[in-house]
Amino acid sequence: FAAFQYISSVCHHSHEGFFARHGIPLCVISDHFPQYDCGEFSEFAKQYGFQDITSSPLHPEANGQAEKGVQIVKRLLKKASDSKTDPYLALLSYKAAALECGASPAELLIHRELCTTLPKDNDNKNNMLTDKRMRLKNRQKMNYDKTAKCLEPQKRDVVRIEGPDFWARKGTVLSEVGARSFIIKTENGQVLRRNRKSLLKTQDTENQTEKTESEQNGATLDVNHCELPSPSLKSELLSRSTRPRKCPKRLIEKGFN
Repeated sequence: FAAFQYISSVCHHSHEGFFARHGIPLCVISDHFPQYDCGEFSEFAKQYGFQDITSSPLHPEANGQAEKGVQIVKRLLKKASDSKTDPYLALLSYKAAALECGASPAELLIHRELCTTLPKDNDNKNNMLTDKRMRLKNRQKMNYDKTAKCLEPQKRDVVRIEGPDFWARKGTVLSEVGARSFIIKTENGQVLRRNRKSLLKTQDTENQTEKTESEQNGATLDVNHCELPSPSLKSELLSRSTRPRKCPKRLIEKGFN
């Protein structure tokens, strides 16, 4: 517990330094790591006036932007280490490289271009490539939306939940708490939060689920109260056949009887 408090305090101090340098953001999106999913960080968010949004548990893809950013930085540092070049120049080049929107990360953050050792490309050529890429992307989206269907479960829908036992557990959707993130109540009364990828919508309704549970309970009671067969009847059913047994001819020839 002491180590957890130390990690939480270090996390708060690092965020305070970022906020003092770049300003307080409107929201902070994080995973369900303990230092973010705790009351201390909620009080910190309330004090600084930003919204604390957590992604779906057991689904790292829900926090894909942060995961992708860490992957890019790790790849840059590994390439710089393998080529024995300056890692800071690699990070600087990444900050100054243009994104799909046409602006670099540095321009989006500090609204000015950074001077690097890389040669600059023609702006008109970059704009033409960006427009072409966006047209292809919009065309691909339009073709995909022709046959795509909305898979978002609605409130009170019955779904199956992915887990170690595959799709055995069944639950009811209570509410949507985020983008593709839902609160589910299982049959045994447990309340979970899961991503849309871990839910499988069924054709059952809430009333049918309750009826099935009552029938299963009734069947269990009937099995418990049913009478077992008497020992004499059991022995009669398990009696051996009285048909005479004959030894095979091949064994008789070898002297077996």
